[in-house]
Amino acid sequence: MWHHLIGDHVTLEVIQKEISALLDDRAHALGTAQHFRNLVAQARLGASQQEHEAFFRGMLADVTEPTLPFGLTDVHHDGSSVAEARVTLPASLNTRLRTQARQLGVSLASLCHLAWARVLGAASSADADGRIVFGTVLLGRMQAGVDQALGLLINTLPIRLDVNDASVVDSVRDTHERLAALLQHQHQRRSRSLSDAAALRRPHRSLARC
Repeated sequence: MWHHLIGDHVTLEVIQKEISALLDDRAHALGTAQHFRNLVAQARLGASQQEHEAFFRGMLADVTEPTLPFGLTDVHHDGSSVAEARVTLPASLNTRLRTQARQLGVSLASLCHLAWARVLGAASSADADGRIVFGTVLLGRMQAGVDQALGLLINTLPIRLDVNDASVVDSVRDTHERLAALLQHQHQRRSRSLSDAAALRRPHRSLARC
């Protein structure tokens, strides 16, 4: 997560594209620069602080503890033992997932979030209602006029999904609705969103990126 505090990969891509255009004498092909202040204005003129607080309280108020896979509360320690592993999914699975998402009328991200919630539920001592809370990374570029803006637009916010006896179809559609609702608050400060839910005292260690 630390690189999200100092870097935004879309911003880096935009900078590289503009530099390439200038070096190739294609400056005339560049579009009008999008100002970061446009994002600031959209964020400030969007939902009110009261609306942000009501949303996160409604989602997190009855959560009594964070979701901790295998009961681990400090997964980093001093950082000396941190390792990274990557697994590339088969292209056929990617195609099947996208087909399922289209058939259900949801995004691929919704399927990924629900799958991650199921993993966390299996690896954690979820409560009786199957309440799973984890952090999700938001691109922050959904509004018109800021998709190519330079700046740190990325954000991480908590999302709560219920892993229960509901059918897969109902669960994934509920996940899609919750993600859509979260997007309305994508520029809310993470610290504020957590403090708005008084019952939740620790930051989330589990992240989903789709």
